[in-house]
Amino acid sequence: MTSRIAIVGAGPVGCAAAAFLVQAGHAPALWSPTGSRLRRHADRASFVCTGAVTGEIDVEWLASPAHLADFPVVLVCLPADAYASVLGPLNAGWRSDQHVIVSGALSLAPLWIAAAAPGVQATGWGTTLTTTHFQPDGSLHINPLRGHIDMATVGPMEPAQAQQACEQLFGERFVAADNLLAPTLANINPIAHAAEVIPNLTRMEAGEAWSLFGHFTEVVSRMAEALDVERRAVAQGFGLALPSLRQHYARSYHVPEGPLHTMAAAITHNGMSPNGPASLQHRYVLEDAPFGLAFLEALGRAAGVRTPVLSACLTLLAVTYGRDFRADNFLLDALDIARADAAALLARCAASASAVS
Repeated sequence: MTSRIAIVGAGPVGCAAAAFLVQAGHAPALWSPTGSRLRRHADRASFVCTGAVTGEIDVEWLASPAHLADFPVVLVCLPADAYASVLGPLNAGWRSDQHVIVSGALSLAPLWIAAAAPGVQATGWGTTLTTTHFQPDGSLHINPLRGHIDMATVGPMEPAQAQQACEQLFGERFVAADNLLAPTLANINPIAHAAEVIPNLTRMEAGEAWSLFGHFTEVVSRMAEALDVERRAVAQGFGLALPSLRQHYARSYHVPEGPLHTMAAAITHNGMSPNGPASLQHRYVLEDAPFGLAFLEALGRAAGVRTPVLSACLTLLAVTYGRDFRADNFLLDALDIARADAAALLARCAASASAVS
């Protein structure tokens, strides 16, 4: 059955989602404030894919965000540092019966959406559908769909209904949790990216071309493992058990589980490693430091769990960038996370309509 779905965001993740939807026979539409990487003509947009999806993908292009109200399902594929400027204004326009899904949701963004738009079903995925990147020639390289995506939802739907809606679009790969905190904490990007970029900041500053997983050495592995221990300890402080970073990479990249640096070498050998950031102005820091690391640090305080390595990484990034990443996350105040205790936060994030009242 063909489904109508709108995608907010025309970056690599949004375009990859559109490509998989077209391949499955659905009719996605894209809206983005820019869409600068796409070929656009009137109400259509196109791009070329390689990898798990090949060939030219042609989709409907929405000229105005007002048209998003025409779609029963909206998939948000935005970096978290665009939540305030792009997603914030959209919150006033959601229909009460729409299902808004946030891909790779950070800092409990679905809870913010549900509070701003009563009646909306707000779902958060713990990660993106796939890993993907634009290549120098402008084509989009897409890796296979992840086999396992944690999700949770708040709103009038039963969680099973929201999961079924996701599966109708992208297949049976979604694992529903009964609390939004679970997929939020399952998102490994903030800790993985911190470990990957901190030892390579001068490469980013110099604009070098460097392989992300090709430079995932034992040094990076030790930092990533330590950060993962703290992430899972925070989750345990809320009574949640999470897969490890090793398990996540095994599922996402289809490589044998082992020490992180050997897994990274296998990912690189299989041709699945993107280049690392070639600029300091990259979402691996601008998104993941405030909306990932600072958020995890605040959750740790709420649960009474110490996060010394994570806090040190956050402070180091703040010093090297000359900005207060802790203050950059507006959701900490908007959702009153800094003053919440673990029990109250768990109750607010429960997968039911009462969580957003």
